[in-house]
Amino acid sequence: MNTQDLLSPVTQRSRPVVSFPASQSLWASTTLKTGTISTGISQLDDAVCTPSTEGDDDGDDDDGDDGDDDADCRGIHQGHVTEVYGPPGVGKTSLALNIASNALQTGAKVVWIDTGSPLPRLRLRSILLKSIQSSESTESPEELMKNLVYFRAQSLPHLLALLLHPPTGFPPDDSKLMVIDSASAPFPSYFSNPTELKARLAQSRTTDKSHIQWLMNRNSNVTSDLANQLTKLATAHNLAVLVINQTRTKIKGQPRATLCPVLAGGAWESSVYTRIVMYRDFPSDEEDTPKNVRFAEVTKRTGKMLALRLESNIIPFVIERDGLRGLDKYQSPRMVALNSKEDPNKNGQRKRKVDEISDSQDEGDSDAEYGWIDGDDAGLLEQD
Repeated sequence: MNTQDLLSPVTQRSRPVVSFPASQSLWASTTLKTGTISTGISQLDDAVCTPSTEGDDDGDDDDGDDGDDDADCRGIHQGHVTEVYGPPGVGKTSLALNIASNALQTGAKVVWIDTGSPLPRLRLRSILLKSIQSSESTESPEELMKNLVYFRAQSLPHLLALLLHPPTGFPPDDSKLMVIDSASAPFPSYFSNPTELKARLAQSRTTDKSHIQWLMNRNSNVTSDLANQLTKLATAHNLAVLVINQTRTKIKGQPRATLCPVLAGGAWESSVYTRIVMYRDFPSDEEDTPKNVRFAEVTKRTGKMLALRLESNIIPFVIERDGLRGLDKYQSPRMVALNSKEDPNKNGQRKRKVDEISDSQDEGDSDAEYGWIDGDDAGLLEQD
């Protein structure tokens, strides 16, 4: 594994800028086959594929090679940015390892940039070993991992310096995939949320409106520069850029507390070609159903948001030591509850009205209505 230390930005030689007509650039972008990289889960590969590669509805193939072409056009797209976001522990890094393993098996180079936890090398070796055994390849995991170029960006300036002012030879030739795990991790330590920033400005008694506006827009400006640069790298080098984004809780302007990606905004939204959100759900009551099921849902494809939530875009999977494994038949418990004909308020507790709260002292045995069982409060008293 090639490991390169990220130091201060090196002096870059000016490169000549070659201009092309807009029509020629558009024609080249539509006719160029960028290629794809499999995620390791066949259902997810089908969900993120473009409509043009899904084949005809009648299923007739005039050419015998069409089926092979469709099989090769499954997975995340090269030349574009793919975003994976979700709460901690849902398998974002595991999915990135799966994709990196599939890219390494093709003989291409993979660039891995981490800003938080180090790269789990033993986990990657286990995934490669399983893939080699299933494909009966003669290469060893160590030989494949030599094509992995690893960068450690310890802070946001390091990450921006690597991407905006890359050293010579970055990304390396024959690179097929670039993973950033994660792009949002360095941001909270450098940019406070708007509420904290407004409180600090009030304490400092800053009156310069232009300076206040610059401070309020710093986060969005840096995010915009990062998004534009990732798009340029993906397009110029035909890279599949996989960006892992963390989540934050958003309450204001939402009907309920909602998990939203940390990196967001107009420029970031326009740069993301495919978006996959990962989450967990309540376990099912069935005995033969795995209890550690995660879900990967495609919410954006080919640069367009998906207005409807279809079951084909929600893929259940489990995390194993040697990679991810998709589940063929599994229905989300929440989807089952929404489709059931039972009255949702049948067993649920009804909220009391305002006029019922005032005379609550006249209620008789309130504990019996609540459903206390003898001995329930004993454990509470024994705890520290």
